[in-house]
Amino acid sequence: MKKRIYLFDVDGTLLWSGRAGVRGLEAAFEKVLGIERGMEGIVCDGKTDPAIVREVLSARGRGGPESIEEILESYVKHLPGLVSSADGYRILPGVIETLEYLHGREGILCGLATGNVEPGARAKLERGGLNKDFPVGGFGSDSEDRAELVRIAVRRARELLKDDRADAVIIGDTPRDVAAAHAAGVPAWGVASGHFDAAALSAAGADLVLEDLRNPETWVERTAVFRAAPIS
Repeated sequence: MKKRIYLFDVDGTLLWSGRAGVRGLEAAFEKVLGIERGMEGIVCDGKTDPAIVREVLSARGRGGPESIEEILESYVKHLPGLVSSADGYRILPGVIETLEYLHGREGILCGLATGNVEPGARAKLERGGLNKDFPVGGFGSDSEDRAELVRIAVRRARELLKDDRADAVIIGDTPRDVAAAHAAGVPAWGVASGHFDAAALSAAGADLVLEDLRNPETWVERTAVFRAAPIS
């Protein structure tokens, strides 16, 4: 049986953190550089955490590239408490059902391909009890370039499976997820559970578009859109 890798985005695909991520970044900007309301007017969808921080520093005219790591370190210290207390935190429709379905099938591995730095992703997943479902991934802490973190996620997953030709697919909720997957040579499935509807994801070139992750038996086996892309 051909082995398959399903790599999921986090925010807007698996869960909503109740704006804990935004609040954590704002707390970090204020603590490190004294910037208040640093995230005001910043659109985060599909961007890596380092890219978001870089954008804020440029927009506010404060700090520089040397500040990015310090801000992210402060962010991941603030985040767990903010996630645990967020009223709006929720796992999105069909996520638990999908993960149970995938983990019950032979030759399938679930992982992450997310712009979150890894400690941030893990903090967001922890409240929902989801960390156990994703033993591997590519993260914003691996690369500011989303396509590169997809390549890293695929390589790591193939190493874990001990199969360097295992098929992979990215599942995400933004056009940036789709673009990064295709730039890395991997198909992308768009899920309209975030800020982009099915039409926007289709226009972005998603190989398959889902309204949400419910009823996995109707879409998990869409093997026609898989391909064993070489990842250099």
